[in-house]
Amino acid sequence: MHGISFATSDGLRIAYSHAGSGPPVVFLHGVGSTAEIWRRQMLALAPSLRCIAIDYRGYGRSDVPPAASLARGANAAQAISRSAFARDLFAVLDACGLASAHLCGCSLGGVVALECYAQASERVRSLILVDTFAFYPGGAESIDERVRTLDALGIEEFARSRAPGVLRPDASSEHVEFVRAGMASIPLEVYKAATRVTWTGDYRDLLPRIAVPTLVMWGERDDVIAPYERSAEIAYSLREPSQVTVVPNAGHLPNVDNPEFFNHAVSTFIQSQDCA
Repeated sequence: MHGISFATSDGLRIAYSHAGSGPPVVFLHGVGSTAEIWRRQMLALAPSLRCIAIDYRGYGRSDVPPAASLARGANAAQAISRSAFARDLFAVLDACGLASAHLCGCSLGGVVALECYAQASERVRSLILVDTFAFYPGGAESIDERVRTLDALGIEEFARSRAPGVLRPDASSEHVEFVRAGMASIPLEVYKAATRVTWTGDYRDLLPRIAVPTLVMWGERDDVIAPYERSAEIAYSLREPSQVTVVPNAGHLPNVDNPEFFNHAVSTFIQSQDCA
């Protein structure tokens, strides 16, 4: 179906899936997913796009950082941070021989995409920001409670209880199990470290400086995790303000809930820039 390759970032092996040819698009997963969450995009878009989906450090097939690097307050190069996840992305671009790519990120993936633009805007051809946020009100204050919940439940029970909530209310049992399995595969200490960086960023000052085409997408049933207001804040704050593309019949993971709509929107957006 598609190949698996590895790049090196801060001495860690970073796994990425790749398929197809054409304009390159890199898919960036959320805190509770791995690169596998983009399976339907890799299959559908590979005929027209060079699709790459990465596993951040600690996720999927990528190396898990040493235990000391996962501890709260760790600042070693191999620690988990938004800037570290951006370095993982740049390492993958380098391994693929790409100076730049379109970035498509959902939830934490959108935050990572914004961090990539902040660090090296020349490497970003466009941004596709899905059910994400430039700033999450109360996010920093919620970290202790989120981590306590992870510790109390353990990753298996946490995944079982949380998976249905990231999808639309009538999601199939197959989709719920797909999401649950991916979530349960994440080492608990990785999930905790990534949780600390997911909800604490503030990219509001960056938004008016973004000078690449940006598509903001939101699943219409995502009213708890990343409500419409978060996507609207991004869209309306851009240098060239835009509308939010609302994905019907979709929750926090519209690429899973409504892949046909999602894939068409992504493909149309990227191809329109390529033609331009």
